[in-house]
Amino acid sequence: MSELVERHFTGRGTGVEFEMEADWVGRRLHGRDGSVVELGCGIGALLGKLASRRVIGVDHNAEGLACTRTRFASTPLVCASADRLPFTEKSLDVITAQHLIEHLSPCEAACGEWFSALKPGGLLLVLTPNQRFCDLSVFEDDTHVQLFDRRSLEGVLARVGFMIVDVRSLGLPWFRRYHGIPSGWRIRRFVTRHAEGLSRIGPWRWKGQTLCCVARRPVS
Repeated sequence: MSELVERHFTGRGTGVEFEMEADWVGRRLHGRDGSVVELGCGIGALLGKLASRRVIGVDHNAEGLACTRTRFASTPLVCASADRLPFTEKSLDVITAQHLIEHLSPCEAACGEWFSALKPGGLLLVLTPNQRFCDLSVFEDDTHVQLFDRRSLEGVLARVGFMIVDVRSLGLPWFRRYHGIPSGWRIRRFVTRHAEGLSRIGPWRWKGQTLCCVARRPVS
């Protein structure tokens, strides 16, 4: 198994930070019907959280996707590039892109493809490392092309036609330093479990580890 597959498939989708992000995605989809396509699905950690929905996993890495198929035999999995999707125009209800956009160059071409594939009124959920986070070393990855802050992410999506519904960051800027705090793991877990509520507090709204954006394809 290649190092890339090891890193982005078998080593991904665990821990309280992932649970924090998966919870955010689940809340955005609550009460919505229709098809969900997870781009960059990797080993399928998020697919497991969406199992009760009509979900399709997409990833460009055929070797890694073969591992995912052993876990999700009944889930449609498609090997395709994020900027060349095998879906007809205006056919999807929701697209999720969890820690994907920072790997794409040029990312606007992919975002335009996502816009085209969504139905009018369809949602795009993007999760990506927050460039404003206090310790960028936690994002070190030689496959990252660009890190985004709120304005740059909104700008990319708006330029291809998306309407921005909501942007926030999750996780507080100090929770990576919990090791030196008595019972720090409990604080870390509390922060991640209540991340969405804490993200509404003004001073911390844009300082969390993960930047999360909801965008919609306009109805007309």
